[in-house]
Amino acid sequence: MKHRTWIWPGCQRLRVGGVSQFMLAAASLVLPAVLLAQVFPPEVKKASEAFVCQCNCNHQLSACGMLNCGSATPLRTEIQEHLKQGKSQQEIVDAFVAKYGKVILSAPPAKGFDLAAWVTPFAALGLGLMAVYFVIKAWVQRRPALVAPAAGRIPDAYRDRMEKELKDND
Repeated sequence: MKHRTWIWPGCQRLRVGGVSQFMLAAASLVLPAVLLAQVFPPEVKKASEAFVCQCNCNHQLSACGMLNCGSATPLRTEIQEHLKQGKSQQEIVDAFVAKYGKVILSAPPAKGFDLAAWVTPFAALGLGLMAVYFVIKAWVQRRPALVAPAAGRIPDAYRDRMEKELKDND
């Protein structure tokens, strides 16, 4: 196994092999991210589910995975401050809507004109299903009826041929 010597800042010389060298490099990349990451309590995560991160990632504020996001981190901190003041979920939502507008909400409220955002997809689905029904109905009506042969009536030529072939097979 080939060994290389690395000089780690503030440490003495280390002799590490290939796998150990990789693990050391990976740890040196992950360690600063872990130390800089801000951890929020579960209450903040639950309260932040009602909001959308404003960094254009289109994720809920509770699910924004960008490390030290310029939008998510301050918003989560603000939610944490509201929770420390004893505000309820609805009071926090009202405060954020007053400050940032309805664009901060992850789902539109189910009242007024915003109700159209909830109703429109279901109405479009219903209209589409009705259109499919009427198209299929029109196709079925246009299809010519199949003419069934008269039951039990086989032409004499075919009957004679079948009898001959059956006798030959025996």
